[in-house]
Amino acid sequence: MRWPDADPDERIVPAGFADEAPRGRRYLMLVVVEPGGERGAADGAPAEDDDPEAWVQEMDGRGVRRFGEVLRPPADATFVRRRHGEVLVTDGGFTEAKEWVAGFDLIEVQGGLAEAIEVASKHPMARGGAIELRPLWPFDVHEDHVARTEREAAERGLRLEPAAAEALAEVAR
Repeated sequence: MRWPDADPDERIVPAGFADEAPRGRRYLMLVVVEPGGERGAADGAPAEDDDPEAWVQEMDGRGVRRFGEVLRPPADATFVRRRHGEVLVTDGGFTEAKEWVAGFDLIEVQGGLAEAIEVASKHPMARGGAIELRPLWPFDVHEDHVARTEREAAERGLRLEPAAAEALAEVAR
C-alpha cells in the first residue's frame, strides 16, 4: 500500500519528530477504561500511585514518554469510513462497548517490550483499567503494509479475521 500523495523521496514523521531519529523502540500505549468501573484498585499500592501527573513527570524525566493526551468520551467521537468511493460519517461511539480508550501515550524505550511493560505497569490506570501496548512500525512509502500484516500473521500461525482482512483490502484500494 502506498499513500496517494506520498513523495517517495520525502521522509514522513509525526509533527515534532522531524529532526530526531528514533532512539529506541516506540510503542503506542492505549489507556483502556471501563465506564463506571473502579478508579484505581485495592492492590495495596499507595494512593500517590493513582496520580497521573506523577507518572507523566517520572516518564518525562526518564525521557521515555514522547507525547500523550486524554481523549474525550466515545459519545464525542466521529467515525469516518470510505466504502466503494463513498465517505460514511457516524457520530458517537458504540454505547454497548464495555471498555473504551480514554487516552494514549507514545513511549520510546531502549529495553524493548520488557521496559515498555515496566513503564505501562506504573501508569495509574493500569490498576483499575488496562494499558494496551502496540509497537509502531516505521512508515515506509515503498512498503506494502497490507502484505506485511498478512505475512506476519501467517508467520505466527494466525489468520486475520474476515473483518480485518476486509478492512485491509479496503485500505489497499
